Amino acid sequence: MKVLILGSVALPVPPPMQGGTERIAYWQAIGLAKRGHTITLVAAKGSTPNPAYTLVEIGGGDTVAGSSRQISNLKPQISNEGMYTEGSRNLRKEAIYLSEVEQYILDHGKEYDVILNNMRAGETLFVPAAKAVGVPYVTVMHLPIFYELAAYFAATNTAVITISNAQRMGFDNVRYAGTVYNCVEPELLAIDPRGLPQAQHDPRGQGPDARDYVLMMGSVAPHKNQKDGILAAKALGKTIILAGKIGNQAYWDAEIAPLVDGKTVIHKGEMGLEEKISLLAGAEALVFPIIWPEPFGLVMIEAMAVGTPVVAYRNGAVPEVVVDGKTGFIIDEAQGVGGLSVALNRINEIDRAACRKHVEENFTVEKMIESLATALENVAHP
Repeated sequence: MKVLILGSVALPVPPPMQGGTERIAYWQAIGLAKRGHTITLVAAKGSTPNPAYTLVEIGGGDTVAGSSRQISNLKPQISNEGMYTEGSRNLRKEAIYLSEVEQYILDHGKEYDVILNNMRAGETLFVPAAKAVGVPYVTVMHLPIFYELAAYFAATNTAVITISNAQRMGFDNVRYAGTVYNCVEPELLAIDPRGLPQAQHDPRGQGPDARDYVLMMGSVAPHKNQKDGILAAKALGKTIILAGKIGNQAYWDAEIAPLVDGKTVIHKGEMGLEEKISLLAGAEALVFPIIWPEPFGLVMIEAMAVGTPVVAYRNGAVPEVVVDGKTGFIIDEAQGVGGLSVALNRINEIDRAACRKHVEENFTVEKMIESLATALENVAHP
């Protein structure tokens, strides 16, 4: 099939730092091409060319709050008159980029057998354009479904791929093409699940004491709930490292910054893949106390791929990703910080090799592409 993959206008594909959706879009393109499909990837400026696909650059890749690319492009946020722009400027810029993608669909959509969308807002915006050119269209839900969105999908008979079964709860009237679990970077599976050599996996540079820290990795925001993770680590006298951009400045200022001391609570910001792998492999555990309906939780499989177990609240897709008592511990949100602390205190009961095996059996690029190819066939040839 000829597949048009709509990757991201918000960040390059793959992203230079963190960015789960963009990494998944990249591996969609690579994996489907390996299966013999002809791929065109629409992605933001700065995306990586590859012989496996035709790259069409649309969008500045500079509209994600707190991202390294946006921070490096601060000057354009000031108008020609020398005054700061309105707070909605990034939203307005992204609307421009999405309109350019829509025009690409109108101009070139008939050249493809199916359109696979990963772009936020594109989940609905591109539906009329796809219908106008008469090409089957399916959107991957990287974010939660909500009532108005489900109603739109039902009214337009739009095909939807979920990344967990939990996403579907309460929305039975949507036309689902399949559930396609996310995958890990192959580089993560090249790491010995017992851990990297000491010189490589001690991110604090403090010598031979392996795994003397726990880790939270992701955007700092209320729904990611870094505060509970910090308090649980403090209760056990453990060091905790926070890795990720500041996605919500008010939450950072009020709840997190006062707890960050650079010694027992460390914030490292966004990072590239190599540093990310090292940090994950060196952690005693990944702490994931999310308080929202998590669509998937890519960082959980990234941690388990290098043998690092997960301690998480039982929300969203967590029970589909983590095997309680085998690859980590799942606790009820009502148990709070105390429950996290108890689970972290038992983390040595988890076999790190079992964490790796779970990922190899369920969350590889090959597994993702196998499910995705089936879903695309269902959409292109119903």
